[in-house]
Amino acid sequence: MINRKSIYALAASLTLVVTAVTLVRANEPEFPELMSNPRYTELKTLNDSLLQQEDSVQHIIAEARAEFSRNRNEQTDIIDIDSFSSYIIALEERIFEIRQQRGDVITELNTIEQAYILAHMYATPEPEPLENSTNTEAEAVVPIFYRSLHKNDIFTSGLSAADYAELIEAQQEDAGMEEQCAKYNNAYDAMATTVERYLATNSESEADSLFTLFHEQTKSAEKLSQELDARWNHIIDTKYYAYGYILEKGNHYDALDASSEAFLTMQQQCSELDGLYASDALMHYVIGRQALLDFEVTVAQTLGLSDARDSLVSCRESLPQIEYRHKELSLERRLFIDYTPITIGRTNFYNTTNPLPELKVYERGTIYRILLGTFRTKQPMTLFKGAQPLYIATDEEGNYCYYAGGFETLQEAEEAQLFLKDKGFKRPEICRWRDGIMVNLSAEESSDESTNIAATGSRYLVMVECDAISDDMRTTITETSPDKIISRRGTQFAIGTFASRSEADILMATLTEHYPDTTVSIVELDIQ
Repeated sequence: MINRKSIYALAASLTLVVTAVTLVRANEPEFPELMSNPRYTELKTLNDSLLQQEDSVQHIIAEARAEFSRNRNEQTDIIDIDSFSSYIIALEERIFEIRQQRGDVITELNTIEQAYILAHMYATPEPEPLENSTNTEAEAVVPIFYRSLHKNDIFTSGLSAADYAELIEAQQEDAGMEEQCAKYNNAYDAMATTVERYLATNSESEADSLFTLFHEQTKSAEKLSQELDARWNHIIDTKYYAYGYILEKGNHYDALDASSEAFLTMQQQCSELDGLYASDALMHYVIGRQALLDFEVTVAQTLGLSDARDSLVSCRESLPQIEYRHKELSLERRLFIDYTPITIGRTNFYNTTNPLPELKVYERGTIYRILLGTFRTKQPMTLFKGAQPLYIATDEEGNYCYYAGGFETLQEAEEAQLFLKDKGFKRPEICRWRDGIMVNLSAEESSDESTNIAATGSRYLVMVECDAISDDMRTTITETSPDKIISRRGTQFAIGTFASRSEADILMATLTEHYPDTTVSIVELDIQ
């Protein structure tokens, strides 16, 4: 038996550990000047706190699993296993929430830091006095070229104030794109893990929880992908417009034509890959950023901004690889249906210590069972000759219905029906449940036959001589004569019955055409 007190004690310790997190940074900030910014320091503190919370939850999960492993044995009941699974899932969902929150915090931190960098990048440094200089008159102003492409006068003076401000905004967004990609890839990895766990679990309750979690994760990933798409489109539109305007203003049409051709090639490549991966937006960025950097190198070189060109070339050479070739993830809800063939065992298999179970009706999916009989009172188990598994249910009139087995296909149910007839059961009937709705197929067939017999006075069977009905032949029979029961009659198989000879003739002709080596005939049943 699982020690629940130990597991729930770990849950209680989670609250203590998380609330006791020390809100102190482990390392000095990279931008000490920003520590005077209240929002910046608040975000730094919050990031440290969330990181320690994540570590704490991971630690508790590890302890819980170790505790469960130590105490689990063959007597561990389903309730304990489901309880533990739900507990672990809840903790992992908490980790997912923490990581999402950290992603938002880091994005805002990056925005503040990028704004700080840009503000100081555009600050003009104080000129240094020349050593041993006695010249008191103003020195000639020497133009300074900066490593940042956008800081140079060609852009600051060549663009309108509004266009220049939007260019800087696009540059800030570009600086945060790798972080945004990392957030999406983390979300995708979480989804992939959930899919693996869903396919591996044997617990229906755990599967339901994972199914719900997956769709929540899918929504988060789709939102991140949409944000990627919006940011990248803004970056591309803004930068290509600004660079094209400056090149056209300087009559650099060769560079402009080359960049337009490269841009169209990049767009065509992205278009060919659309729909192949989980996120088109991620793919567009990873492919497009290379083309954009190449364009920026061309712009810097064309404009004679050698320092900016060198900086951009270095950036291009050290461009980190971002994985974007993720396959689309999806989940189909699994059907935990217990398909069990019928066997014959001890007549006292079901008793006071092993009571006859209630029939389980599945809300989704299809299952076939064999109805052994319907009675006004409960029956002794010896009546059912040791058939297993056996289930009991009550109908709308309060009668007791006894069912055997559980089958995935009608063919399996028909074979079980013949098996039970051979064992002495007089009239085993095939019943089908589809999405919780039951239909007695044998009763429907009998009802149809009774009506037709009264009207025509005769019925027909199509007889097939073969060792076994193949899957291909069964499909042919079903397509030609739907809902006709196939049953074994000695060395032959009987199909029917048919209300008219013409119906039987059509099936016989079809089988003779498809299976010329098989003997097919029609038997007429005389009704007195």
